[in-house]
Amino acid sequence: MGSILKHNILIVDNHIDSIKLYRLIFKDNYTIFTAKDTESAIEIIHHNEISTVIADCIHISASAIDLFEQIEENYSSIQRILVTDLMDHSLIKDAINRGRIISYINKPIDPKNLLMVVDNAIRQYQLKTDNQRLIENLKINNIQLKALLRDLKQEEVKFRNIFNSSPDPIFIIDKNSQIQECNASAQKQFYSEIINPMENNLTNFIYKTDLNKAKEYVQGLDAGENPMLELKMMTNDAKKIDFEINGFPVKYHGSDAIVITLRDLSERKEMEKRLLQSVIQTEEKERRRFAQELHDGIGPLLSTTKLYLQWFNKPNSKVDKTLIINKMEETLEETISGLREISNNISPNTLMSFGLNTALKNFVNRIINASNINIIYKDNLTIKLKNEIEITAYRLVCEFINNSIKHAKASKIEISIQDDDNYLFIYYEDNGIGFDLKEVSKKAGGNGLLNMQSRVQSLGGQLKIDTAPNYGTHISVQIEI
Repeated sequence: MGSILKHNILIVDNHIDSIKLYRLIFKDNYTIFTAKDTESAIEIIHHNEISTVIADCIHISASAIDLFEQIEENYSSIQRILVTDLMDHSLIKDAINRGRIISYINKPIDPKNLLMVVDNAIRQYQLKTDNQRLIENLKINNIQLKALLRDLKQEEVKFRNIFNSSPDPIFIIDKNSQIQECNASAQKQFYSEIINPMENNLTNFIYKTDLNKAKEYVQGLDAGENPMLELKMMTNDAKKIDFEINGFPVKYHGSDAIVITLRDLSERKEMEKRLLQSVIQTEEKERRRFAQELHDGIGPLLSTTKLYLQWFNKPNSKVDKTLIINKMEETLEETISGLREISNNISPNTLMSFGLNTALKNFVNRIINASNINIIYKDNLTIKLKNEIEITAYRLVCEFINNSIKHAKASKIEISIQDDDNYLFIYYEDNGIGFDLKEVSKKAGGNGLLNMQSRVQSLGGQLKIDTAPNYGTHISVQIEI
């Protein structure tokens, strides 16, 4: 009894002396509620957690058995005890069958016997309420489990849709690289005819030079690592193709497995190759241009200076040597000016000394003074940027302007340079004749566009060009700073 303290006991009895006796017996063990009739008993049960009801069959207004029936119907976990001074077997039988009593006690009441009966009743109450709570939890868990299974089924459907419709080859393999399943793209790319893919190992399709690397990769995935890897693989038409492999572990039919997705890198490799060629060609073109400028501009001036020196050193020369010196000074001054212009084209001193904004303004002013083009330049630059960003931005804007003059036949150009602490934004627009972007990109002349893209991408930025014949050209550049 010591472990079952302070449960709520309801005594249904309208005899004052009986109530006093119950309080005396239960005072140290339970909290006692009392009711004189069925109606007040039901009210107390409704508002309190009652463990056991003890009802005297004589001293309440209605039959104790009727009260027990109501309790059984609405509060079945509450235990019921009948107290009677009549040895009426039919009454006790009805109390057991209809009222579902746990026990009955004859008067006069034996306190020890009553405590034992109540103690047992409370144990039964606790057991029953625990069972009910367990059943409710099981119901809740069952609902959650059904919802989880429904979600898993939906995820399985999504996975299957992605698996079957993906344009990339997908394999499901075990830890030994044995193929368990593959999608239609894998079948098409790696099998010459419809055969059972499970008869193959993924390593059968990997180029021999990459076999060890592939095995280490699968072992790493099985150990919980999740890197990406580039491998050369042989397709069904004997082509050697570079693939990027991305894998992750899964459960497949209850066993550990790995999903391997292959992404064809041919197009990216080709683009990288074109970008590299574009950079090389652009650099070579710049070298030729500087060589041409040195040859055509500086070369003749230096040759002229050499002739003046030879003339100056002739012993029989009757020409005023002061005149020769003046001519040489003029020629050298023109040479220095030419070298300064070539040097400025290679790396503008203004850009290095005063920053992007000043360098672009100077370049725009030179263009305006040398042509009839209307150029509107706006900026809100407030900080000095990294050298590589400023050089890239300067070269891009200069190239945009040169293209508008040489190719677009533009009469108006608008340029806006902005920064917001995180990004540098360049907005460029001209009213020129425009061009077909796709066609130009395909041709060899599109190397200039590729070079622009590569410059911006090297800084982790984005370049977008919006143009069409007779539409003009709109360019936006975003570079993280």
